[in-house]
Amino acid sequence: MKRVTKHMQLPSGQQSGLFMTIDNDWSTEQAAAVADLLEDLLHVIHSRYQDKLHAYRKATRITQFKPVYPADDDGVPF
Repeated sequence: MKRVTKHMQLPSGQQSGLFMTIDNDWSTEQAAAVADLLEDLLHVIHSRYQDKLHAYRKATRITQFKPVYPADDDGVPF
């Protein structure tokens, strides 16, 4: 049986770079251990850099423009 690799949409939006795979023979315990490690790492990063990360994301990902919503038949935008 041929294994098909499906491209995953990563939270970072990255489409290339580090190719990440998980072998099919990982046990549930192995997957849980890695997930726990990543959650701990994320917690440490957020604890130390929360304000700076928020400012960075606001500056780089949040639009500075007010969205324009089309009005309905009564002129009400919702």
